[in-house]
Amino acid sequence: MASRQMLQSLLPSARMKHVARSHLFLHPKAGLRRNKFWKETMQSDVLVFDFQDGCPPGMRSTVAEGLGLAHITYPNMKLSVRVTELERDETHESGSTILDELSVSMKQKQVYWIMLPMCDSVDDVKEYINMINYIDPSWLTQHGGLQIICETPLGLKNLQDILGNHKEIKGVIAGGGDYFRFAQCENNLLLPQFRWDVLNACLCHGVVPIDTPPLAVGLECGLAERHFQSAHDSGFRSGVLLHPLQTKIANNIFSPCPDKVEEYKEEIYPWLEKRQTGYKLNSGNDFVGPPHMKQKHWYLKHHDNIRGKAMTHIESVDDTVLSRVPVLLSKAKSMNGGFEGGEDTTNATEFLNTLVMISLSTTCHPRHNDLIANLGFSNVKVSPNKSYRDARYVSSQIIGRRLTSSGYVIVTTKVQILDESHQTLCELERRLVERKLEFDDNADEGMYSHLSEDLKKYKRMTVQRVKSMIDQSTLIDSKSIKSVPTGIHYQYCDFLHLDAPLHHVEEPTVPSTLHLSHHALNDFENLSFKNITFHAPMKSGVEYIATTYVVMDMEVEEDDDSTWHLSVLRDGGGKIFSSALFQASV
Repeated sequence: MASRQMLQSLLPSARMKHVARSHLFLHPKAGLRRNKFWKETMQSDVLVFDFQDGCPPGMRSTVAEGLGLAHITYPNMKLSVRVTELERDETHESGSTILDELSVSMKQKQVYWIMLPMCDSVDDVKEYINMINYIDPSWLTQHGGLQIICETPLGLKNLQDILGNHKEIKGVIAGGGDYFRFAQCENNLLLPQFRWDVLNACLCHGVVPIDTPPLAVGLECGLAERHFQSAHDSGFRSGVLLHPLQTKIANNIFSPCPDKVEEYKEEIYPWLEKRQTGYKLNSGNDFVGPPHMKQKHWYLKHHDNIRGKAMTHIESVDDTVLSRVPVLLSKAKSMNGGFEGGEDTTNATEFLNTLVMISLSTTCHPRHNDLIANLGFSNVKVSPNKSYRDARYVSSQIIGRRLTSSGYVIVTTKVQILDESHQTLCELERRLVERKLEFDDNADEGMYSHLSEDLKKYKRMTVQRVKSMIDQSTLIDSKSIKSVPTGIHYQYCDFLHLDAPLHHVEEPTVPSTLHLSHHALNDFENLSFKNITFHAPMKSGVEYIATTYVVMDMEVEEDDDSTWHLSVLRDGGGKIFSSALFQASV
């Protein structure tokens, strides 16, 4: 069908489709620790570990070690691995060089693609596939996919056959560097033709074309920007990068222009409704109809796919937030007998420290205007002896999206609060209900397959489940409280830039962390929140009852002296507004 030959805007694996504007090749040592370019590296859509040309002699073990640590160094990032070419493979007693590289790669669950170099034929690709299936026959069908680098004359000649015979191939990189080495020509002369040949083969088979990298950093001279713009104008929406500082440039160029998006939205609705064809009235030369409007429709889908799925967002922490938000949280707490000034007891300071960390996590949300509700947080872990005062960055990665029956999207994100060296101070999962973007056709993709089974099988703490736990628990505290006045509410929203409509209506919803601060948890030590759920919106200046229970039937580690507790906030009529399941010692 003709429609299947449209340019693919997302790069698929066996289970999902991913934004892939930028493929950043990593330095051989990059996976070992978070370096000074970590922030820029995390902004790339795909990170590439390299066992081939980018791996100097004697450093294969370093690349392998970094790949094994990638889930720590680059949490939740989508990874690709370029393996050694077939003609350089070396056998040994237990296998071969390529088998070793594939085995290490496939053990790292964040690896979604294996990148194959120097493939001349259908049989070359088949040889790699046989090795992958030897290690794990389900990997290509249940988890990952292949990318090939078209970089030889024979590879280019046979590209149509290769793609036609191997549906496991999800992307093709235009390997200009090696191709023009074979041809012994200036790449700026034949690059347009080379790009076209790769692009057309990809269009024929529904595969994502990925452009060759600029071979110089080219930031100040503009070479990188010109290279990516040329690729974009040639039909590519994805490219290879060799330096982290190129990431922002590539992502901007391969993303739709916001001004065009607004313009196209005004034009697309009448056409989708009436399918009008002809010249725009009184324009003289503006034609309306296929293929122009179909191209604009694709443009809007591409925009919403990126906006809905762009995985990693990193924000710097404002010093004003660190100085003022704790004061507001303390004021809210002191109204109900809590830590006035934020420093009255060690235990209260620990709770305040956790509250501020959680509040910082809410600032890293680029689509806050589309927020419908914050469902809650889970697995909140504050590193020992770490203070919110050391926070410098907030990093958030989307790890799952699910479409609800009402048409909204539940978005699950992993959030880390980081210090100046990008080391983790606090991490947690957050679940938000967001408005579905109109042209986003990949909103119901579930949880990403690299995640742990516990995370993929997460079940919401329903009101019924809370009531059941209460029935099997012992009440240890109950007190009346009053929610914050609107003045504190609006100051808090202003400092954290919380501009979601639900916070600014006539009866605004109190933001999540401010809501959580009303729980009576001042007297607990070693707080560790397993689950925080918001069941109903809190309003300003309303009376509530905070109750705390010891949960009797939950296990703890043998050498752990803490116990499980449940804190519940409800109104006088018994309606539950929020619950917090946590471990702590009194």
